Amino acid sequence: MFKKNINNYIISDFKNVNYAINKLNKINPPILFVLDFNKNYIGTITDGDIRRHILKKKNLNDEVKNVVNKKSVICNFFNYKQQYKNFEKILGERNLKGVPVIRDQKLKGAIFLLKKKPKETPILIMAGGKGKRLLPYTKDIPKPLVKINNKPIIEYILEKIIDENFQNIFISINHYASKIKKFFEINNNFGLNVQFLEEKKPMGTAGSISLINKKNIKNLIVINSDILTDLRFDKILNYHEENKFNITIGCMTHKYHVQFGIINSKNKKFNKIEEKPILTNLVSAGINVLNSKILSKITKKKYLSMVDLINSQKDKKKIGIFPVHEEWIDVGNRESLIIAKDKFK
Repeated sequence: MFKKNINNYIISDFKNVNYAINKLNKINPPILFVLDFNKNYIGTITDGDIRRHILKKKNLNDEVKNVVNKKSVICNFFNYKQQYKNFEKILGERNLKGVPVIRDQKLKGAIFLLKKKPKETPILIMAGGKGKRLLPYTKDIPKPLVKINNKPIIEYILEKIIDENFQNIFISINHYASKIKKFFEINNNFGLNVQFLEEKKPMGTAGSISLINKKNIKNLIVINSDILTDLRFDKILNYHEENKFNITIGCMTHKYHVQFGIINSKNKKFNKIEEKPILTNLVSAGINVLNSKILSKITKKKYLSMVDLINSQKDKKKIGIFPVHEEWIDVGNRESLIIAKDKFK
């Protein structure tokens, strides 16, 4: 589809990355065309460009010109009608969000592929834990059914899944399994294709994958049942597929304020003291994507944690890191449950 009026998709190169994030979240497909001060076309910005910027530990207040992809595919305005079908094919094959149509460095429109593809990739929700950190809320019900503003935690996740047009869902269950199954039965599985993976004993955060019939599954999204986030699952999936990773780990930036002076030394010799520094680390966000190569290796019906599965991989270059900058809360303890009640209403 060729669109001439694409003002919502245009951003100036002097705007900051935070502004670009907000703009991307409001448009479909999520792509921005970057123009310089003279309104000349420079390149594109997508969600992937921004997350790579974050992985380099760059600032979200940096100007867009530091993030722009200057090697984007473009279409010449003079022959876009003749090349239209070719570019539609390119969009589909290369998973591009859009192709700018350029005339003398000026943006004249863009070609988009707006057809919605059905989301066949299944999502596994890990819902078998006992939720001890949420006692006494979990005394008589499983953690996924603990309510936030009169709605079970897992229902927030299911609403996101439905909104993004995913259809195939696995639910791993163990503790209070019958209550989770009853919840889905009452709600007619929320219109989703639901399969329960019933663990006879706890199998860890990856062990239940062995209970899945993996035939025809190209990728699997795995999410903990106590994670609430504004992240669109298709973003981490696209990132995983575009980079051809075996495993993609969703991660958060965690800052920790050390309350002491840190002594730096080298070869047992004093270098300097850093007074109460703020340390920054990437931490697991409880959202991962595994491809068929990894899934095929999980066959033994025994306890297996996601951490052990990831650490056991020999080819570390095939493990991707996906930074989550969206709203994210691990509702695994009483303190975070209170926070979630304010964030998710």
